[in-house]
Amino acid sequence: MSPPVPAQLLPDIMSKIAALEPACLAAVHQFLVRLELAQLTEEIQDEAEALRQAGAFSPDLIEAAVREHRRNHPYAA
Repeated sequence: MSPPVPAQLLPDIMSKIAALEPACLAAVHQFLVRLELAQLTEEIQDEAEALRQAGAFSPDLIEAAVREHRRNHPYAA
């Protein structure tokens, strides 16, 4: 059995979501937020690893970036 095509799933998912009670809808929303966070975290980690392998995360570059950030955004005392 082949997996369903996303275009075929969407109407079914939308109708199920539309019929949910408010508490369940809130839980679905929270799940989707966590799913999105997990996807973004994975994407950031993949990009960071590629940058690390390319030498973009050398200690000198990180120190320079921190100094520039602190110069542009000084801490309030």
